[in-house]
Amino acid sequence: MELTGVLNQVLPLVGAGALGYVGYRLGLTLANARVGASRRVAELAGLDAAKAATGEGVEFGSEAHKVRLAFQRLGLNVAGWEGAAVTLARVVSAVVIFLLLRILGMPPLTAVLGLVAGPILVSGFLTDAWNNVQKDIEREIPLFLSGLSSTVQVTPNVLQAVEDEAQALRAGSPLQTWLLKVFLPRCQREGFEALEALTREAAALSSSLGIVVFLIGRMWQTGGAEWRKAFETAAGNLEGVLDARVLGQSIGTTAKGSVKLIAVITLGIIVMIVRTPALAKVVQQPVVQIAYAAIVIAMVFGLQFMNKLIDEAF
Repeated sequence: MELTGVLNQVLPLVGAGALGYVGYRLGLTLANARVGASRRVAELAGLDAAKAATGEGVEFGSEAHKVRLAFQRLGLNVAGWEGAAVTLARVVSAVVIFLLLRILGMPPLTAVLGLVAGPILVSGFLTDAWNNVQKDIEREIPLFLSGLSSTVQVTPNVLQAVEDEAQALRAGSPLQTWLLKVFLPRCQREGFEALEALTREAAALSSSLGIVVFLIGRMWQTGGAEWRKAFETAAGNLEGVLDARVLGQSIGTTAKGSVKLIAVITLGIIVMIVRTPALAKVVQQPVVQIAYAAIVIAMVFGLQFMNKLIDEAF
């Protein structure tokens, strides 16, 4: 009889989760079908295949661009429906966490907080994905600067030197994309007037990239062997700083893993306590459920806070 009661509680939750997943997959299928149709039409019209695959272009670093990059980590193309994808991800994650907590035996009040934890974790996932893009940019800057320092010694055209070194970067990397799709087109179209705005945009992506753009801009505007020599010296100093920062970021990644492990162990201990038959009556008391709920929500917020703290430190 007890088993039947448990099944009566769990099966509706499982059914709701399955229905949510089916709706998610159906929406994803329809979106991919639309993107596929757009791609075929664009190919017939002779348009760029990359743009056709991702829909209409968006500004590098915009919210839509950040969402696309985050979902690409999951192998999903959400071009054209970024807002809906984020909303759907928050709903699905909330339901999944709620069901998971109930299946693990957490009290109802504690499991309900999964509806709050899901959206928080999705926001953290989006932030983490963009932080990884910024880290990728900073990892490639030393390689780019090293090559550019040598190229500008023999190539009088600074923009041509930048393009040559950008082409030598990893294909499709964030730094290569920004240089070829944002920096060079605007410099070629607007001239020196574009440098001030580009420096601000680059600094918003990475303080180191902002310095790189400033140095390139000064060398482009001033020219001469002396500025090329000054650029080489400044680039060498910046390379050393970034090499140390990349090492620090690898340590930060390890620290993040340790924080997540502690959170999982803590949750495991709570589940073991909750599922202990001798404590079943105690767990059902409202005060205990509120305490467990506070612990779970503190873990979620603490995990996001520690990740942010580590990112800012490195």
